[in-house]
Amino acid sequence: MSMDQAHCVGAGNLDARYLELDPRPVDVLAIGSQLAYGSVGLNAAVPVYEAAGLRCAAVPTTILSVLPHYPSMHRADLSTDWLWEVLHDLDLSGALRRLRTISVGYLALPEHAAVIAEWSRSRTGSPVDSPFVLDPTLGDVDLGFYNDPNVAAALRRWLLPMATGLTPNLFELALLSECPLSSLTRLEDVTAAARSLMTPQMQWIAVTGLRRTTVGNDSSRVGRIGELIITHDTTRILSRPVVPAAPAGVGDTFTASLISRLLSGHDLSQAVDAAAEYTAHQICREDRPTDSGVSRVETSCRRWTDT
Repeated sequence: MSMDQAHCVGAGNLDARYLELDPRPVDVLAIGSQLAYGSVGLNAAVPVYEAAGLRCAAVPTTILSVLPHYPSMHRADLSTDWLWEVLHDLDLSGALRRLRTISVGYLALPEHAAVIAEWSRSRTGSPVDSPFVLDPTLGDVDLGFYNDPNVAAALRRWLLPMATGLTPNLFELALLSECPLSSLTRLEDVTAAARSLMTPQMQWIAVTGLRRTTVGNDSSRVGRIGELIITHDTTRILSRPVVPAAPAGVGDTFTASLISRLLSGHDLSQAVDAAAEYTAHQICREDRPTDSGVSRVETSCRRWTDT
């Protein structure tokens, strides 16, 4: 930056891009939770986008010191006014001029969903002009709710109608479809619940973390985990052997990896399969502890048995 440009700082007529170390416009706008230390929410997703060469604008709805499982944790939920103003600032900055995907994960308040929907309409004149992937981060079978249970109803009202892609686990699918979790024990039931969420805007749904049992050649029962992929015209299930653990942040990593692959040109099935393999690889990294005393994967979803 020249001296003449430097003198313009604060004068209102400097192109602020001169001040950016990385002036690339945003590929992905990601909205979710953020931690000072931890690998969930935006902390998990942003490195995935960066590794794929994608520029990500990360907007938190809540900021936590650490995961709630540590001896001490503090959090600050961001207000609806703050969220609206940040999204408006990003628009005015020009950072979103080439936006390719919006991804929404953890919302701390039900009202956050309305803000995102209204902001999208205000900038486009229609519900959405970029692919909009909703990762409905509501909870899990073994841990219950992650946030205010009223967020589920807010997602149904405000964000499901504008979503083009959806990545719920079984707990979240039950909440969004308003089906009892206990009723989702067969693949047909899970498929029907997912199809009930399809809208004209929705292009695909990937239900994650589904467990099933197959019978091996030696008559042993083999556990597999996978994803149910649904479009308006097709239904497909992908699966792989169960990994030994399921740490927090798996869903955030999977969704970011899936979006990255879709943006690189993979078709949906390829993208889901590659994202699941990438997530499994991250779970099995050598620098992760292998004995936490908790085997979440054993209770993280309902099971069905192939017949």
